[in-house]
Amino acid sequence: MKTNVGEFDGAFRTLLFVVAIIFAIMTGQWIWTIPGAILFATAVVSWCPLYAMLGISSDKHHIA
Repeated sequence: MKTNVGEFDGAFRTLLFVVAIIFAIMTGQWIWTIPGAILFATAVVSWCPLYAMLGISSDKHHIA
């Protein structure tokens, strides 16, 4: 599987995951952890299925 999530994109997704966790803790609305976890998982594996379907890549080294 080719990577399609670049370094900046992955770091931003990880930041959004942290924000979602903090928001969930502060509000008690734990449903926000689900999209946060999806963003974090795609950042860790450097592959996003939505990007793959749309033919998008933010990875400079592997253009879709």
